[in-house]
Amino acid sequence: MLKTFLEHGAENRCVYITDVREAFQARGTRPFHLHMTLYNGSVRTFPLLLPVTQGREEEDFVAEYVHASVYNLLSALGGVRLDIYMDREDRTAWSLAEGLGRTFQLSLPKSARTGYGRCLNVNERVLTALFQGKSSFSFGVHSITEEPDAEAHPTPAGRPVFSGLPALTAGRMLLGMDVGGTDVKLAASVDGRLALCKEFDWLPSACVRAEELTGPLLLLTRLLRAAGSLYRAGREREIDRAALDRRASLEEMALGAAAMEEAAGPDLRSFDAIGLSFPDVVIQNRIVGGETPKTQGIRNSSGPDYEAQFARITALNQALAAYTVPGGPVLCVNDGPMAAFTAAVEQAAAGADLSRGFFAHSLGTDLGTGWVRPDGSIPDIPLEVYNFIIDLGSRPQRACPPEDARSIRSTNTGLPGSLQKYGGQAAIFRLAAARLPDQAPELWQDVLGRGLFRWEGERLVVPTSPTDLRKDCLEYFMEQASTGHPACQELFRQVGEYLAVTWRETEHILRPETGARTLFGRLVKHPACFRLICQGAARREPGLQLAAADGSLANTPLMGQLNARPDCTVAQFAQAVGAVYYGCLGLAR
Repeated sequence: MLKTFLEHGAENRCVYITDVREAFQARGTRPFHLHMTLYNGSVRTFPLLLPVTQGREEEDFVAEYVHASVYNLLSALGGVRLDIYMDREDRTAWSLAEGLGRTFQLSLPKSARTGYGRCLNVNERVLTALFQGKSSFSFGVHSITEEPDAEAHPTPAGRPVFSGLPALTAGRMLLGMDVGGTDVKLAASVDGRLALCKEFDWLPSACVRAEELTGPLLLLTRLLRAAGSLYRAGREREIDRAALDRRASLEEMALGAAAMEEAAGPDLRSFDAIGLSFPDVVIQNRIVGGETPKTQGIRNSSGPDYEAQFARITALNQALAAYTVPGGPVLCVNDGPMAAFTAAVEQAAAGADLSRGFFAHSLGTDLGTGWVRPDGSIPDIPLEVYNFIIDLGSRPQRACPPEDARSIRSTNTGLPGSLQKYGGQAAIFRLAAARLPDQAPELWQDVLGRGLFRWEGERLVVPTSPTDLRKDCLEYFMEQASTGHPACQELFRQVGEYLAVTWRETEHILRPETGARTLFGRLVKHPACFRLICQGAARREPGLQLAAADGSLANTPLMGQLNARPDCTVAQFAQAVGAVYYGCLGLAR
C-alpha cells in the first residue's frame, strides 16, 4: 500500500489524500484519533488509523499525511485545541503527535511562521476576535485509554429567511460588492430595480499598504452612491457612464464621483444597507484572516507592522458605513459563503426545498467555498478550503517555486499539493503549462506568441504587469475547450476530478447537510466548460451533483434583471447581486 503511493508520487502522479485515508482506514492498525474543540466549545472527532511503516521514507509519508490532515482541519474548522489519542507504546506515533507543536510553529510569532504554521495565524486572529486574547490554541497528546466519548452536537436551525429578502429591496437604495483577486464587481439596487452594475479590474496582491486595498473599494462605493442617487431621482442622463466603465481609472472614477455628487445636490443620499463579499476569512462580520494571496504584497512589505496594517482592512466595514444612512447595516462575508447564500436566495424564490442548506464553490482567481445552513446561517469557521492539501504525490512538480505557473505549491504557504493550484484559474494555467508543450505543441507556441505565458528567468508565469493577462489567458483556454480542442478540454475535465476529491474531503471534515455543489465563477461561464468539469468529476464520483450558477439561477427580480442585461452575465455578477440580498439580512433583523 505505502510502496504504491510512493511509486505514484515519484512518477509525478497525484496521490489524493482521500485515497490515502481510505486505504489507511481500511488496513491501518495504529490509532491516531483527533478531537478538535471548536470555537463554540463543541468537539469534533476524527478517528484516524495509521499503517505499520518500514523505513524512513514510509514514516515520512505517513507523517506528511498526518500533517496535511491536521492542516486541513484547522483550515476548514479552526479551533481552540486539538487533542490526539493513541497507543502510548507506539513511540513513532507518539513522537509524531508531540512534534505537531513544532511542525505548526506554535511558539513562533505570526510574522515568523511559514508552511503549516500559517493556518495558526488565521486561527489566532479568530481567537483574538472571539475571545479578546483570553484563549490561545494548543495541542494535547493522550493515551487511547483516556479517550472520552465526544462529538459535536449540531446547532439548532432557526427560521428560514431566504424567501423574504427580495421584498426588502422595495423603497430602498442598496449596494452589493463582490471583491475578487482580479476584479471588483458592484450592483446597486434602487427601489427593487437593478439600477447599476460596475466592474473594476485590479491586482490587490500588488498593494503594499492597506489604504491601497481599501481606498479603491471606498471610492467605488462613493461612485455608486452618487450614480444611484441620480438614478433614484429620475436623472439617469446625468450619470457619468464613462466613470462606470470597466476601463475607468481611479482618477477618472474620483472625478466622476465628485461631479455626480455636485450634480445631485439635495438628491444625494446614502445606501440603506451594504453587502460585501470579501476573499478572506470573515468571522462575526469581521475580516480576520490575513493570510491570503490578496494581502501578500502588504504582508511582505510591512514585516512586524503587518498586524497594524491588516487591522485597517478589518476596519473596512466601519469605513463603508460612512456611505450608509445612520444605522444602516454593512454586512460582510467570505466570497465562498456568499456564493452559497446567493444560490440559496435564488432557489428559495423558485420554491426549492431548503431543508438541507447549500454548499457552493466559486472557481475564479482561487477556489472559494461557501456553506449556508438550512436556516440561512453561515457557520463561524475559517472554511479556507482552497488551502486544503489534497495531493501527497506529484513529487517532481514540487521543485517549482510557488510563483511559477507550473508549481503545485501554495503561493501563501509554500506547501505542495494545495487545492489553490488544483481549482480555479491557477489549475488551468498549471495543467496547460505541464501538458500542452507535448500534447499540443502548435497551440502552445500560439500561447507563447500571444504573450499569455512568458519566461522570467527560469520561471514560467502568466504576466500581471504591465498588463494583467490572467483573464485573457483563461478565456483563451476556455474558448479552445468550448470549440473542441481535445487537449484543452482535458484541462477542464482534470479540474472536475480535483473538485470530486475536494467534495470527498469536505464531506469528511465538514459533514454538511447537503451533498450537492453549485459552481460560480469564470470557469463555468461557458456551458461547454462546465460540462467538461462535470465529466471529470464523474470519473471519481459518479453520483456527485454539480450545478452551474448561470441564467437558470435567475429567479429573484434583481437576478432576473441581471440575466436580461446585455453587458453582464449571471456567472460574473451573481455574487454582487447576492451581496445586495445579504445586506438585506441586516434590515430583516
